[in-house]
Amino acid sequence: MWYDMKIAKASSFTFGKYKVNTSSSTISFTYHVEFKKGKIKTYTDKLFLKNIKPELWEKIPKTVLEPTLQALLLMLGINYWCVFPTKNIHIEGFSLTREQADFWNTLYLNGLGEFFYDMKMDFHDLIAFPYKDTMSTPTPTRFERPFRTLLLNGAGKDSILSSEILKASNIPFDFFAFAPTPAHKKIATLVGAKTIEVSRRRDSSIENTRSWYGVSNAYPSVSTFTFIATLLAELLGYNSIIFSNERSADFGNLTYLGLCVNHQWCKSSEAEKITNDYIQKYITPDISTKSLLREFSELEIVKRFVQYPKYLHYVTSCNNYFWLPRFAQVLSRKSYWCKHCPKCVFLFASFSAFLSKKELIDIFGANLYTHKNLLPLFKQILGIEGFKPLDCVGEPEEMILAMHYASIRKEYTGEPAMQIFEEHFPPNYDFEKLKPKVFESE
Repeated sequence: MWYDMKIAKASSFTFGKYKVNTSSSTISFTYHVEFKKGKIKTYTDKLFLKNIKPELWEKIPKTVLEPTLQALLLMLGINYWCVFPTKNIHIEGFSLTREQADFWNTLYLNGLGEFFYDMKMDFHDLIAFPYKDTMSTPTPTRFERPFRTLLLNGAGKDSILSSEILKASNIPFDFFAFAPTPAHKKIATLVGAKTIEVSRRRDSSIENTRSWYGVSNAYPSVSTFTFIATLLAELLGYNSIIFSNERSADFGNLTYLGLCVNHQWCKSSEAEKITNDYIQKYITPDISTKSLLREFSELEIVKRFVQYPKYLHYVTSCNNYFWLPRFAQVLSRKSYWCKHCPKCVFLFASFSAFLSKKELIDIFGANLYTHKNLLPLFKQILGIEGFKPLDCVGEPEEMILAMHYASIRKEYTGEPAMQIFEEHFPPNYDFEKLKPKVFESE
């Protein structure tokens, strides 16, 4: 395969050591890749936790902190292993039980499904975390934390809706954000929540290798955020970690070599459950993680989100924003929409179900129903042809209902995307049968 021919093959991959600098709250993780003839390349990954007092580290029991750091070593290592994948995996400073190894095998396999598809790699018999059958299952340490929540701020509609639900329920919470952008900070200000900041610096050598060989960046980010948030909860005192992952994240995009490839697998209920179980079984039962929006489809979330108009011009749900240079992010004073990605297409249609044409164009800065170059994406997301795009979009039923509601108002009649929709879903189509699948309240 192309990937195999371009990148030097590793003969072994070792998860090395981790080291905490408590004075600066910086954690270093090392990884060793061995090639033929014994050549070894070492990579270092660093996490930077902002505004963490040194004495807070001393208050975490060693039996809680150590398994947390071990999990972070294995989690962050996914960005290095996938560049030099090998079945010959070693762990330098600790051992796993068979059940723990099964967890990491599952997370790597499903979390990298899109990566394997992008790189046209055969993943069969490739992932094999080592374990010791003689290892007894460790007993998790009780470490009671105050009743309050850490909520991931993604700057998009989902985390905003979760924040409003928590406020309405009088549940105390703070945001945490990974390398927060100006968009994160605007949303935090509008919500009125404090933000715990974390940043990460990957080894520049691995980033250069990725760029040089065109290695896909598809990896399970939410899984990474979960273990980082677990450490923050231990340090700062939170008993729950909340994400805003929707029901639609459970549905895959395509099948590749027998594996269901799901762009959003790390946001799925399966990933959420096995990760929460891992934390409670191997770290501490006093910290839990879940999604607040799991019962809702994407379209239901939009329907609820538009009830908070103060966010409509500031929500940043287009992922391309996060790839903009910093100066461009600063200059983007309101919501950013690239207007050409699958997520922009899906959300334009979703918002068109509940907002007037004038309001929507004012938010997006364009009428995406008129863009003929976007018709292939409309067809894909509607389920007319191809497979669901590898992006954070909802199911075809959601797209169909969204465009149906927009078509009822006759504001988009004759526009290219609406013409395509009405050709495939005429007025006599049974739209009512879709409602119970899409809306939780139906």
